[in-house]
Amino acid sequence: MNEFQLISDSFGTGEHGNHLADLEQRLHVVVECFLFATPLSTADVEAVHEQLARQGMDERFKRNEEYFANLKRNVVADPDRFMNTVDPDKLGPSDRFYIKYEIDNATSSLVDMDEFVREYTYAFTDPPYGIRCSCDDEKRAICSQSMTRLFGDLSDFTIRKWSTDWSNYFDAGNEWWGAFLWTLVSDDGRGWWIGASTTD
Repeated sequence: MNEFQLISDSFGTGEHGNHLADLEQRLHVVVECFLFATPLSTADVEAVHEQLARQGMDERFKRNEEYFANLKRNVVADPDRFMNTVDPDKLGPSDRFYIKYEIDNATSSLVDMDEFVREYTYAFTDPPYGIRCSCDDEKRAICSQSMTRLFGDLSDFTIRKWSTDWSNYFDAGNEWWGAFLWTLVSDDGRGWWIGASTTD
């Protein structure tokens, strides 16, 4: 299967990029999203879900690489802005920060819309260190508005929940808070990779 075109992500790309990046920066939401253009009305939906899982991990790996490259540039350009002396020659992702995965070890299962909404809402509103909202009602309202903006009618999608034992992306969340990965595929050519994994 050919690679899917990336349409939008949590890191500022595409039509939802600013909204998703704002949620992370302003509220510290930890749910990460990648939206891809997927085949229209494909007969092999399972292959599309697997490709989304793989490609989302690849995109997440690229974001780690970009983060460390930008950090290194900032250290070289303005070393005085950092409290501690940083050696730029030693700065870069260690094995701990490289995202590795074995898609052949992954399992997934179809989940209904209600289960997805319940777990997504937990991942969105209750990360280990909380999000910046005045109350639970505000958190739930922002989450609900965001889901409507991103997904529209969830009944348009098949939703798969993936196991969280096949990539080091999940290690932090598997410590105790939780690790999550879903793929959502619609007949109209939208495919979402949605992940969350963090710890305190």
